Amino acid sequence: MPTKTLKLFATLRDVAGTKELSVNFEEGQTVRQLVSSIQETMPKIGDLILNEDGTMSEAVQIFVHGRNVMWLNGLDTTIRNEDIITLIPPSAGG
Repeated sequence: MPTKTLKLFATLRDVAGTKELSVNFEEGQTVRQLVSSIQETMPKIGDLILNEDGTMSEAVQIFVHGRNVMWLNGLDTTIRNEDIITLIPPSAGG
C-alpha cells in the first residue's frame, strides 16, 4: 500500500520523536481514514486527534494543503495524493 508523509509540529514532534510520520494512504481517502492509519502507526498521536465519541478533539488541528479540515468537510474531507497534511497542536499565547 502507498504511504503519505505527514508533517508534525511543536509538542507532536516530541510525542512522536520525529518531525514526520509516514502512514498507509490511498488516493481519495478521507481524513477519517487517514486518522485510522495514524492510530495504527502511532497510537500516541492518534489518541490525541479524536475524542472517545469519534469526534475531533481540540488537541490536534489537521491541515490539508494549508486549510484546517474543520473549515472544509471535517473528518469527511477527501485527500488527494498532492495534498500536504500537517498536524499542529493549538498554540497558546498571552
